[in-house]
Amino acid sequence: MKKTWIFVVLAAACLPMLAQNTAEVKNAVETTDTVTHNYQQLSGKIGPYAVKMFLDISGAEDDTEVGYYYYTAYPKTHYKLVLKKMVAINAQGSMDMVLYEYTKAGVHSGTFDGQYECRGDYYSGTFTNSKGKRFKFTLE
Repeated sequence: MKKTWIFVVLAAACLPMLAQNTAEVKNAVETTDTVTHNYQQLSGKIGPYAVKMFLDISGAEDDTEVGYYYYTAYPKTHYKLVLKKMVAINAQGSMDMVLYEYTKAGVHSGTFDGQYECRGDYYSGTFTNSKGKRFKFTLE
């Protein structure tokens, strides 16, 4: 009986701390950034190289991550894409769009500068790598 009584007293003493810890965990989960992406998949080429690009620019602002891409010959090597500029150029949904490419280590390694057509899901322009070499790209 004494053991049961001691357990009840300890449980009653610990209950407020347990409730507080549970609330803290719940708050942390609620404030965790859990962004769901609705990626649009584009395929095409940068110069002679085949690529797949995944973009979610809905509601995006400058300097926000909007997707990634990879060379189809190297599907495990993903490059993060950050929106640097997006300016509407007509009422039909075409816009000038600049994306920066970043490696997994966070190094800016290239720039996509082109026109994005929302209605036809088409992005084309010039890609410049970190060495300054330029390639035409077309993705749809």
